[in-house]
Amino acid sequence: MDVNEAVAGNDRILAVLHALATSAKPTGVRELAAALGASRSTVSRVLLGLMEHGLASATPQGNYEAGPRFRVLAAALHERHPLLRSAGRIVGELSETSDATALAALHDAPRPQVVVLVSRRHPGPVQYLLEPGTIVPLHAGATGRAILGRIGLEALGEEPLESRTPDTVTDRQEIEKLLAQDRSAGYTISVGQQFALAAGAAASFRCLGLTGSVSITRPRYLTSDEDLPRFGLMARQAAGEIEAVCGKTAAPPDGHPITYPAGATALERIIRLITALIFQPAGIVTGRPLVGQIGANIATANRLVSSATTAGVAVAQEDTLVPGPRLLHWAACLGAALDIPSAARGILQDLAERTGETIGLTQFHAGEREAEMTSVIQGMNPLHYGLAAGVPIPLHAGAAGKAILAHCPPERINDLVLRRFTERTPTDRAALLADLEGVRARGWATGEGERIPDAYGVSAPYFIADTVAGSITATVARIRLPDLDVQALADDVRQAAQRLTRLLTLT
Repeated sequence: MDVNEAVAGNDRILAVLHALATSAKPTGVRELAAALGASRSTVSRVLLGLMEHGLASATPQGNYEAGPRFRVLAAALHERHPLLRSAGRIVGELSETSDATALAALHDAPRPQVVVLVSRRHPGPVQYLLEPGTIVPLHAGATGRAILGRIGLEALGEEPLESRTPDTVTDRQEIEKLLAQDRSAGYTISVGQQFALAAGAAASFRCLGLTGSVSITRPRYLTSDEDLPRFGLMARQAAGEIEAVCGKTAAPPDGHPITYPAGATALERIIRLITALIFQPAGIVTGRPLVGQIGANIATANRLVSSATTAGVAVAQEDTLVPGPRLLHWAACLGAALDIPSAARGILQDLAERTGETIGLTQFHAGEREAEMTSVIQGMNPLHYGLAAGVPIPLHAGAAGKAILAHCPPERINDLVLRRFTERTPTDRAALLADLEGVRARGWATGEGERIPDAYGVSAPYFIADTVAGSITATVARIRLPDLDVQALADDVRQAAQRLTRLLTLT
């Protein structure tokens, strides 16, 4: 394949990922193709590949949105990157103490713009709404100008600068004078340069190869001239807190990165690079270590690194790559919450269609004494068992709970009160322990009338980072048990739980 063609392929895939992550609503192929300047057939091929890997999902209307795996990766970056992990708390405290809207934003390098990562609005009659993912200019307003003072005027490029308001400064020499004042003060003050009736102050920070700012914004009529320097000092303190957290580096890898043989597709290599950056936010060593983690030869790896750094997905620092602003932009738009029922929906639906049985998803948090069934797909079998979501699940009674309990620490089992729900509920601790040992050995649990008298369940656990996080259960009316192929049903349930484990686990 021609080198330029390979780079163009990488760029298209990254552009489609960006559109999916940042779009406020599902988007059609026609709109995506027009926005990206590509043919509909090309965009369709990219989307098909992304869907196969869970990074894109199709809606019933035929549009596309970020898929469950994309959201899992975003949640993992929120958890592992020190900036995303700490900014919400620091900005929230700043908003409270300043009685104003507070933001943490990032230079969207190499573009001359800034992306909002975190926004906290203090209650009040007039508020400024800048949601995560909002783009603001580098040259207008305190948020951008604080960053510009840190990275230099060259970051603006050569294009004419936009006037956001009548007070926006667009002359580069005048901007340089303002930046000199900002550097002297240690913070930036702006009045009416981005929003006509707003006043704000900001201070910059650096974090793992990224440059950003913390800012405070309030309506001008509520902000005195004395407030602005005070806000500047508050922003500088908050920026210093972020730098201190980032100085303690990122979450260390839990386990070892996966290495792959050469021969992957361009899409697979991009997914592996993104996953590796999230897994090791403090930096991936380039050269041979990177080659192994993406499954490519040196030349192919170098082309991918070039595409990733140009797009801002990665930032090169000496001999390492760290997550770039585009990755954090995607994570800001997709959010930190890991919605397991939404992520598992397709897997549960596939299982319900294949088996015809009612399928339930149970979630469990370590340390709790019971789990919760949070999602149910009703079966298609003419005689199926109906379940309800939002139901507490005891860990000792029924297949869903025992599949989880079998993988809990011994002290959790010993502390349980073995409450009786039916005449079949296991209340003998020794017998329960023997049953759980069998569950661990075969990988799935059964329960016959232990929690609900006329129900039979087959359940398998799913895990996140080797910790049990819940179970998937097929529930059958007990009257059908003589004709049920339990082993075949258990195999289907276990395979679904394994799929969910792979989806929710970073590597």
